[in-house]
This record gives sequence, C-alpha cells and structure tokens, in this order.
Amino acid sequence: MSNISQIYDVDLKLLRCFCTIVEQKSFTAAQAALNLSQSTLSENLKSLEIRLGARLCRRGPKGFKLFREGEAVYQAAKELFASIETFKQKASNINQGTGYELVVGIQDGIVENPSARIHDAIRRFSEYYPNVRFRMEVMLGFQLTGRVADGMVHVGIGLVNDQFPQLTYEHLFDEQGYMMCSDKHPLFAVPDDELTLDDIESAAYCNRGHLEYYHPERTRHGVTCGDIGLGIQSQLALILSGRNIGYVLDHTAEPLIAAGSLRALRPDLVRIVNPVTAMMGPGVADFKLARRFVDCLVDVHMELGQGRVLPRPAFATSCGTLVERDGVCTVLPAVKAAEPFPPDASLPRRRSASAGRMADAAPSR
Repeated sequence: MSNISQIYDVDLKLLRCFCTIVEQKSFTAAQAALNLSQSTLSENLKSLEIRLGARLCRRGPKGFKLFREGEAVYQAAKELFASIETFKQKASNINQGTGYELVVGIQDGIVENPSARIHDAIRRFSEYYPNVRFRMEVMLGFQLTGRVADGMVHVGIGLVNDQFPQLTYEHLFDEQGYMMCSDKHPLFAVPDDELTLDDIESAAYCNRGHLEYYHPERTRHGVTCGDIGLGIQSQLALILSGRNIGYVLDHTAEPLIAAGSLRALRPDLVRIVNPVTAMMGPGVADFKLARRFVDCLVDVHMELGQGRVLPRPAFATSCGTLVERDGVCTVLPAVKAAEPFPPDASLPRRRSASAGRMADAAPSR
C-alpha cells in the first residue's frame, strides 16, 4: 500500500463512499444511501484504490467481500472521521455553538410513543441555541448504538445495549410491549384460560433484529427461533402474516387490536418493559452542545412524573426481559421467578438536570 503524505478533501469524499459501501455490505444499498449512480460509486472506489495502491474489496456477480487491506482502510477511516468530529465538537465550544450541527439518532418506533417528548426537548434546546442545526435520523437499534460508540452520532435516543459498555445512558421513559399474534396464527383462537406459557414458548418467535435483550437466540433453538424483522414495521409485517408471534409495543398494537388483526397472548403474564434512554459515547463527553441537549431530553421527560416509569414484569419468557435495579441492567433469560419490582419505584439517575442550567456559561472540562 502506498504512503499518503497529504490528505485532500477529495480523499475524504472517497473514504466516506468506501465506508458506506462497507457498512451497507452492498453497492446497491450504498447507492441509495449516498444517492449516487452505480458508475459514480464504482469510479470513486477505483480512484481510492489507485490512490492507496491496493485493492480493497471484491464486487461483481459473486457479491461483496472486504479484503484485509480494505478492513485496515475502513478502520483507519473510522478513526479519522471520529477525530474530525472531535475537533468540530471542541471548536464549537469556543463560540457557544454558532452555526454548528448536532447529530441525533433515534431508534425506530420511539418517536410514535405517546410518552416521547423529543419535540419538546428540541424546542427547549433551540431557545438557548437557535443557531445550531439538527441532523436527525431514525435507525435500527444496533446501528444507533454502533454510530454513537464510533462518535458519528452525538446523541442517541434508544434502548440500552450491553454490547457497548463504553456508552453512558440517561433514562427518559419506559416503553412496553406484549406478546402478540395475528388473526392468522393458530394461537389467536385459543382462549386465555386454555393458553399456557408452554404454548407461547413453543411457537416460532420473531424479533426485531436488534442487539436487544429479548433476542430469542439467547435461549431458543430450531423451529421456535423464527423470522427476523429489521425494525418495528418489518417485524410487525411478519407477525401479521401469521408466521410468528412476537413482542409488539402497546402504542403500535392498539389500533390493530381494535381492528381485530392482533391479539395479546396472556397479557396478564407475558410482557416486556424497556427503558428508553439518551446515550452518548466517550468521545462526546466534553461536547457541550450534546450534553445540553441530553439535559433538555431528561428535563422534559422528568416533567412527565411517575408516569414515565412502568412496573417491571414479575418474570421473563425465554425471549428475555430486562430488569433494572440500582442502575444495573440484568437480563432474565428464561421463565423464572423474580423479586417483585415496586410499581412506584423510580429508576436511579446518575445526575440531575435542570433547565435553569441551560442559560449558564459552559462548564469547565
């Protein structure tokens, strides 16, 4: 691989194209993400390979494959872009964020939750920093946490993920889901008093494809490990087809239950509660604007009062249920008894935030 003594703007453009190809694992998907034609994308990749003096990946009829040299370039490019973001964050602290961009990622299905007050947080933040431009994107859970960890997203709003212990989380509110089946599934017609947990455990289960706590792969095997829907809407389509059962968030399921298309399976026993959080990566810890936006998120959701915290389930199915005590998240991986979680118990917070601090000068690092 040739040595590069100088990095130009065109190099950054080529590297960003290459990183998108790697992350999408497909030229076709990268075309859509970058809004570029196939010929332009291919020329960009070819130019980068000539510039570096190495072939980075295979493309063509046999599909995409990243070579060892490509993996090295991809990791180096991620470090480069993270360093650029760090510089921009520190530079923005000099002038109170004038003209700066705040990148916020939101996990799919959260904005529609009636408990979500993200719009109120944006409005409150904008009162103090009107010149900051937001760049927001809805994405899958594992994409969100990965980009927050890499520093590409300043603030993420989503579920806790134990795959990324370096992230810091602030609780906003709880989301709740019930195990559902459609009117096309055999369990739909079984009365509650005849429906057993064994019936539910033995049915094919569909998950959202996230690195989340209720993945059936933790304990389920064979025919009971059903389809994967990448995101809430994809998972819902699979459940509505009658192929699988699966957890559906209550606000998503409500109109479908009313229409007779969905049914909750033993809602008295089987449900899941997940804390929705504001998350930041270690590289954003000193970024004042990100911290201020997290303060706004926490503040507006704290104003919901106790309604933002839901009682935890008394036990878990094999799909797993998250229980949080004293700031520690624990996965219950199988049907088992658990200590009752007090319905009125508030979740612990690592710090308190108040809107009054928003007008104060930036704290020292």
